[in-house]
Amino acid sequence: MNDHTADELQEILRPIASLISKSEKAQQKLTPGTWQRTMLRDNLKALHIAFSLLSKDISDMHNFTRGDFPEALQALTSMISKVEKAQTKFLPGTSHYTLQKNRLKALRVASFVIAKSLNSA
Repeated sequence: MNDHTADELQEILRPIASLISKSEKAQQKLTPGTWQRTMLRDNLKALHIAFSLLSKDISDMHNFTRGDFPEALQALTSMISKVEKAQTKFLPGTSHYTLQKNRLKALRVASFVIAKSLNSA
């Protein structure tokens, strides 16, 4: 990911940070032990790993193990699928479509970075 400019990196990190924030707020409203809360927890972990790798924030990486990476990749793949499906519900040019497009780009880059990190281990 060294070939991204600072502006491009911000374009990728912004939707991930937004998803983290929205997911953390949503998680607080869910009952512990439900499948929704478990799924959100897994998605959040994947987003945090991706954000740390993309922002090169090594200090945060001590919170994750190598075993977390395949699970993160699986969670990101699921999120990508859901965003692709959601995007089809909006017309190109609308703010909702653009939001989904930006999320999709960020999630795909995040997935690539985690897969690359897994392969280099």
